[in-house]
Amino acid sequence: MSLSSKNSLFLVLIILSFPSFAQKKISANVEIKQVKNNKVIVVEKDIFYQSNGNFVVHFTKPQEYYLVTNSLGEAKAYLPQTNEVVIMNDQFFSSQNELLYSFLSNEYKDFGLEKLGFTMQSQKKEGAKIIKTYVTGKKTFKDLSKIEIVYEKNLPIYTAYYNKKDITRKVYYSKYMHLSQFTFPTQITEISYDSPTDSTVKREVYSNIKVDQFTRNSLFDYKIPSSAKLVSPFIKK
Repeated sequence: MSLSSKNSLFLVLIILSFPSFAQKKISANVEIKQVKNNKVIVVEKDIFYQSNGNFVVHFTKPQEYYLVTNSLGEAKAYLPQTNEVVIMNDQFFSSQNELLYSFLSNEYKDFGLEKLGFTMQSQKKEGAKIIKTYVTGKKTFKDLSKIEIVYEKNLPIYTAYYNKKDITRKVYYSKYMHLSQFTFPTQITEISYDSPTDSTVKREVYSNIKVDQFTRNSLFDYKIPSSAKLVSPFIKK
């Protein structure tokens, strides 16, 4: 794959939009809006998750492509316009990094921080809210001094990430939907402070969430065509 502007956008969108679940079959429509330097990027995708960890994402805007991955982070991105496939193998692409996974597996209790080597430093109550503070000595997270998670009615509503001086990132969870199998925030707003004078705002909105009621023609078992051409820069060697 040449590093044309079209294919460069294709790879950037994989990183921007990838971004959740742990049981049964679940699908949803997702719209992502990111604002930075007064520029707006809009991404639309349909997601399909299975209990075995297989995860299919059909991106429809601004460019159509498919991302097929699993819990191990073995991922393939397929561009139907050119019949090209990019192969990646990294935990970044694991289906367990998806937000829906956190809520279906009850990992939202700490968003998997303890599994990553964090320990809870403190817990306090402020009115109806519970605030938990996590820290770690791992060198992997040397730029993080602490992470705070705020809960209300046992559900997370806010997460803050700190360096040694300031908040570097805020995440708000809102518009919870209560389904028979799980409860999930259908709107997630993230503010990243890139510098003292600049920030990036990203909002994800989930809609049309379905559980287990699907036809055989759904994309849960989507297969990339065997004729697809394997392209760089992520060619397996």
